[in-house]
Amino acid sequence: MHCGAWTDDHYDPNLWEIPFPEFAATQQQQIIDPEIYGFPPDDPDAILCGNISDRKVCLHICPECGWWIAEDRAVLPATGGQLWVVTLTSMSVLQELDLSNIDTPLQEVRRYLRRKFDARASMHPRLFELTVASVFRDFGCQAVATAYSNDGGIDAVLQDSAGRRIGVQVKRQKGAVQVEQIRAFLGALTLEGYTCGVFVSSSSFSRGAIRAAKRSTEIRTPISLVDANRFFDMLRYAQLSDISGPEDCGISLSNPPKFHLHSFYYLNSL
Repeated sequence: MHCGAWTDDHYDPNLWEIPFPEFAATQQQQIIDPEIYGFPPDDPDAILCGNISDRKVCLHICPECGWWIAEDRAVLPATGGQLWVVTLTSMSVLQELDLSNIDTPLQEVRRYLRRKFDARASMHPRLFELTVASVFRDFGCQAVATAYSNDGGIDAVLQDSAGRRIGVQVKRQKGAVQVEQIRAFLGALTLEGYTCGVFVSSSSFSRGAIRAAKRSTEIRTPISLVDANRFFDMLRYAQLSDISGPEDCGISLSNPPKFHLHSFYYLNSL
């Protein structure tokens, strides 16, 4: 499953090697199939010269979610003048992550959420807090998650470029954040001496909560609200600061991907 973002293209990554006989075997299997081309085996346009005249090798990697697809395309000339194009591909598979395990690597969590954001509902609340803190770090803030228990209502502490300390509360919940939760957060900010705060929710905010945050911002303590949609946009942007490269795909000459036929066609008229 791919998140749909544009991919970065890495040409000739030198992570696999498909020999000519493998392309040739694929070509022979396709052209003798009566439901495809049905060439007789002795047809000059079916007999290969024994070499690859052109080759395209590329690893396409999504910079946001880490999904990749390896592409190897070969042009095979035949003795009769025909040119056969065989494209083999291999792609990554989205593995299920245990989001209830707070020890799951954060970069894996972030890539997984980029592809499957609905999975946030099953995240351990602490893992969601750690993920939020890591995203804020990619926005240039110093961000530290506080203790999981007895945190005084502050789940993370930010320090921006101006040196301001910002209290953050993170709520992983299905229902909308209510006005009482904003008021409690304001109390925590006041007691801990923060001059402003950010409330991050995995869902949304009720109209009362939005009004309370706006009122607090106007008269006392600025409170910014980050709902699920806004956090998803932040996550997308943050992922671009940690772009996956070929070395992150888990493939190599000693551990090449398994290729399958993607397309097969000819270039000259039959």
